[in-house]
Amino acid sequence: MTAGHTTGHSSESVPGPVPGPARPLTMAGVSKSFGSVHALVEADFELAAGEVHGLVGGNGAGKTTLMNVLYGLYRPDSGEIRVDGREAHIRSPRDAIEHGIGMVHQHLLQVSTYSVVENVVLGTGKDAGGLRDAARRITELSDQFGLAVDPRARTDRLSVGARQRVEILKVLYRGARILILDEPTSSLTPQEVDDLFASLRGIVAEGTSVVFISHKVREVMAICGRISVMRDGRRLTTVHRSETDATGLASLMVGELAAEQSSDVAAALGLAAVGEVVPEEPAAPVPARAGGPARLTVSDLVVPSDQGVAAVRGVDLAVRAGEVLGVAGVAGNGQVELAEALAGVRPAQSGSVRVDGTDLVGRQTRHWLTAGVAYVPEDRHRDGILGAASVTDNLLLGAQRSSAYRRGGLIDWRRVREHARTTIETYSIKTPGPDAPAGNLSGGNIQRLVLARAFDREPTVLVLQNPTRGLDLRSAQFVYDRVHEARDRGCAVVLISEDLDELSLLADRMVVLYSGEVVGERARGDYDAYELGRLMAGVREDA
Repeated sequence: MTAGHTTGHSSESVPGPVPGPARPLTMAGVSKSFGSVHALVEADFELAAGEVHGLVGGNGAGKTTLMNVLYGLYRPDSGEIRVDGREAHIRSPRDAIEHGIGMVHQHLLQVSTYSVVENVVLGTGKDAGGLRDAARRITELSDQFGLAVDPRARTDRLSVGARQRVEILKVLYRGARILILDEPTSSLTPQEVDDLFASLRGIVAEGTSVVFISHKVREVMAICGRISVMRDGRRLTTVHRSETDATGLASLMVGELAAEQSSDVAAALGLAAVGEVVPEEPAAPVPARAGGPARLTVSDLVVPSDQGVAAVRGVDLAVRAGEVLGVAGVAGNGQVELAEALAGVRPAQSGSVRVDGTDLVGRQTRHWLTAGVAYVPEDRHRDGILGAASVTDNLLLGAQRSSAYRRGGLIDWRRVREHARTTIETYSIKTPGPDAPAGNLSGGNIQRLVLARAFDREPTVLVLQNPTRGLDLRSAQFVYDRVHEARDRGCAVVLISEDLDELSLLADRMVVLYSGEVVGERARGDYDAYELGRLMAGVREDA
């Protein structure tokens, strides 16, 4: 299968409204501001009985904020919510649950050391006897909706897909008739996406309604009957799947950005119509990718976790100049530790990381920077910036000793600020000015800042971890353009991502990381999404 992998569900089986209440949910005139930021502006939304309704839009469009209002996490400044035609006053998640509304968040809210049944009943006041009854009920729900999970299993020993099923069971156990899913496929293998969609079809067949929030246009087109598009805090329009195609839907989301203008985004975020093969990467390979010495060589690398247990075990990698190596895997299989070790942020227990022949393991940060290693971390807010420091200060981080920014042994702040203004313009960082606190920027603009700092120094080795997670189409395209530029300059790029579409688009080779070990390798043209999914789930090639 190509990078254009889609789920195996046919268009004829897309759920639509089934007989029942005409409008089980309406939201009208909902507004919400955070200081001077108007997150929602008289937004409205309607959900029919027994449908999967897609909710899409760019970063800051208001889709998650609107659903957080519905779930009682935010109180609206104005507006009305009606459930089954009756006005609902939802001031907390408890109120939402009482109205039959449940939400599964992008970041799963679970106590990892608890069992499945303990997580499901948490907050319901069940005693030991109640846990036995609850376990039986969970098993019944699991069987009814294809949400296979052992009620007695410890949550931290489950896969990401199984943990997500626990969250859905938690909502159904509480009697929800309206289920909100926020970016539910972001960390799932292709097989788990198919399983989730099959379960959703069973859920809506029983009359429950689902709100499906996602950036992945192809998946929205595959599972949703109707799709509402939000922009600038308002609902722009609602269309039925049969009334549009993926390119048209993407254009509604971000204006006139369409697949023909941005084939990278078309491939990675699913703008090709369902069932079509997305285009191959448009840029021609640079000569360095056909051969030449490895710029980055990793040998028998062992990296400990925060708890001191080996999270990366005996990894060997080699990346040539002008090559992008993709690292696939389900979250929690050593990706963070590998990325940090390759960037010199986390000390390795043993092994070597060589850049142009020089082993950097055990050396100070300045040696990694001098060797040309740049890092774009997954958590850009926590690890990518100093939130209280200015945009200028953040752009300078790591280069404060460079002669380019010093005069007479001191930092030349005039030159630094001039460079910051130029960088802000070049990378289209939306900020009140170079002296504004970096922590006040939006997620997409923080990512641009982090990328600007990394790419501006023309790195020899670039390590990227989930660089487009949570970004809209325009911002994702910006990241892909920068990756292409670095590759074409001869940089060795390591792209660690849980998004197979993204990896299939950008990577010249791909390895799969499972339980801290490399369990498979594939070259461009030999990417089968389901086969990669099996490797990501721990089914080895020799099994």
